[in-house]
Amino acid sequence: MTARVSTLNLASIITHHARLTPERDAIVAGDLRLSYGELDKLSNQVANGLVSLGIKPGAKVALICFPAQWDPKLGIHVT
Repeated sequence: MTARVSTLNLASIITHHARLTPERDAIVAGDLRLSYGELDKLSNQVANGLVSLGIKPGAKVALICFPAQWDPKLGIHVT
C-alpha cells in the first residue's frame, strides 16, 4: 500500500491491517475480542448485504447496534 494511512478511509485501514496481521486484536470490549481478519470479514458481509439491497458504494447509511445483544460470532445479516 503506497498511500499513507492518514489519507485512507476506515474500511481501507481495516483491510490493510487484516492483510498484514489478521489475527491481531482490532476490537477489545469486555469479553468481546475481534481480530482484524474477523472485523474485515464482518464488514464485507455488511457491505455486500447493503449492496444487495440496492445501496450504492459511497452512500451513507445508519447502522444500529445494541452492544448487549450483538455477538460477532453469529455474523451480521442484512435483511
